[in-house]
Amino acid sequence: MTMMVSRKASVVLFLAILLFVTTHQTAGVSDALSASLPGGPFVDSVLFKVTEGYDEQILALINDEIDLIGETIASDYLPALSSAENIEVANVPRNGYGYLCIKTDKYPLNITDFRRAFAFALDKERICDDVWDGLAVPQDSMLPQVNPFSIEGQLPYNYYEDNVALGSQLLDAARFLDDDSDGFREAPNGSDFSVTIECASSSNVALEVGGIAAEALQALNIDAVSVSAEFSDYILRLYEHGDYDMVYLGASFSTFDINWIAYEFWGEYGDEYGQNFPCWRNATYDSWRAQLLYSSTYEDVYEAASKMQEIWIHACPEIVCYENLLFTAHRTDRFEGYSNDIDVVVPGWWTNYKVHLKESEGGPFGGQFRWSTSLDLDTFNFMVTCACVGIEVSDFLYDSLIRTDADYLDIPWLAESYMIEMHDDNPGVTEGHTRFTFNVVDNATWTDGIPLTAEDVAFTLNYYKDAPGNPYGYDLSNMTAALVSGPDTVVVEFDTESYWHLHTVGYKPIIPKHVFEEIGPEGWNTWNPSIDDLVTSGPFVVSEYVAGNHTELTANPDYFRGAERPRPTLGNPSDITYTVASTGNVIAWTASSPNPLNYTVYRNGTVHDAGLWAGGQITVDIDGLNVGVYNLTLCVFDLFLESASDTVWVTVSEMSTGTSTSSTLWPFGALSPLSIGITVGSLVVILMAAVLIVGTKPGNRP
Repeated sequence: MTMMVSRKASVVLFLAILLFVTTHQTAGVSDALSASLPGGPFVDSVLFKVTEGYDEQILALINDEIDLIGETIASDYLPALSSAENIEVANVPRNGYGYLCIKTDKYPLNITDFRRAFAFALDKERICDDVWDGLAVPQDSMLPQVNPFSIEGQLPYNYYEDNVALGSQLLDAARFLDDDSDGFREAPNGSDFSVTIECASSSNVALEVGGIAAEALQALNIDAVSVSAEFSDYILRLYEHGDYDMVYLGASFSTFDINWIAYEFWGEYGDEYGQNFPCWRNATYDSWRAQLLYSSTYEDVYEAASKMQEIWIHACPEIVCYENLLFTAHRTDRFEGYSNDIDVVVPGWWTNYKVHLKESEGGPFGGQFRWSTSLDLDTFNFMVTCACVGIEVSDFLYDSLIRTDADYLDIPWLAESYMIEMHDDNPGVTEGHTRFTFNVVDNATWTDGIPLTAEDVAFTLNYYKDAPGNPYGYDLSNMTAALVSGPDTVVVEFDTESYWHLHTVGYKPIIPKHVFEEIGPEGWNTWNPSIDDLVTSGPFVVSEYVAGNHTELTANPDYFRGAERPRPTLGNPSDITYTVASTGNVIAWTASSPNPLNYTVYRNGTVHDAGLWAGGQITVDIDGLNVGVYNLTLCVFDLFLESASDTVWVTVSEMSTGTSTSSTLWPFGALSPLSIGITVGSLVVILMAAVLIVGTKPGNRP
């Protein structure tokens, strides 16, 4: 199985990037390093094939009907996949966890010592070993261990192993006593109470975790039971802050940004619909919010995040149980270069961008890379799509100023570089504001041939902000300006100081100004484009969509970070001369290409021959030409319209008559007077001069 880099290595890299960004100087990847970023894609196309059900997807992979399962797979399938030929299982720690949410405004669950006693008694090691078969690790913090801001394992204590004795001590000290000797503790006010743990009936993991949690409470002499419930029922009660004791939930995160912890557990959201499920209020926790949200340096953000985690872990408004591994599976017989991303495992952007045919399969270029997807694409409007495949497809069609690599580190993408400034760095920046200056690449284009420029970037940010209810605009309310200040420069300003604004701007997909000016901000949610309507910039373009069956993407030949594909190569045959009416005259060009398409031969500018080309030698018949000189030019093209050409000159001469001048009449053999440019008159003069010269030699005088 493929393993990920260590968490410590990820933290070191992430720290280096953040410290570099927050120096208020030109940030991001240097020009030299940026120029060396590997290009892509290498495959001709990617096929998202609708395949419903885990069993069907596993079977399709084993039967070589797909190359990659496009979602995580349950650990139950690992034995079958591990024993199959040409299949590899990859894993990464989940950027998420399973947890128990406690209603902290309900007596006596509102008592911190009660919740801590429960946390100490809960056997998280058992959950990891028995429920997850060792494919998970215990977790205490609300930030997953893979998150570089997590302080998991850094506190002087943890809740990993069952410690019923310590839990009982905490309960005794808090006056949770069994005064009536019925075997169960009463609340400090002497009242009887019980705890019900609700777990989704659709999840075996939830039910098993709930059972272990109930046993931990019972070991503390708490009247507790775990029950199977409908998830849709209790999640609605959580949103509305209705009645419950404890419920089992799962959390998964798509980024490593942590500003959400300033809202998820904010005291002022204790009765806000859809927020702060445990209804927890803690003034000390809230006091660190401003530093977390509005600091511009990594050190300040990390300090606030650490303090908030420390307070939260001690107070236990939720009990995080584990962080499990995520698994995906792919074939290895044709393709290589899979990217095991820290957030999505293998099925992600970088895999499509870097996967390539093996050399034994004619690689690295070419081939169709096949995904399975359990859901069909619902729309090509990425701003309204609800399907996971819709989000995945859109990610391959549009670019952003910043992209994250496989370890979730920032890489300037459409931005060659950027600069962050506050008032202390530049007096021209209003106090309390943050200004970002992005230098946009000058070689990106839209698929209709129009250049992608700084105008598109500024337009995009303003469009999202002005579009009512647009999901990409909700975090732009503090943006005061997004404008073009030069041919390739965009300036964006916010009326607050915060490091997180960089990602607010940098991660958004950039849209073409010349297209969305006509749609307008009010039309963002009614825009329903067809394939022909799409104007995109990413490494792939949509080439085919069959509802309920598949979506096909084809490599964008003009992608600004595209891999340089090998051009076709041609030999250079010698020029040819042949006699008119002779036969068997051909020109044979040696030719090769990993992606051959067709060829055309021109004779003096007119098509002489044309056809499909399979990548080998091209032989052209040139019999039947009249006397003269001809220019025969071959042009070959590959699938990406890369070309090569070569010219051969053909001379067709008259047929020989078969007569010759007699050597007795002309002593110089094959050289005739005409062939050496001597006229008859000149010949007479030469002969007379010769007689005179001979006749005047000494001894021969008359």
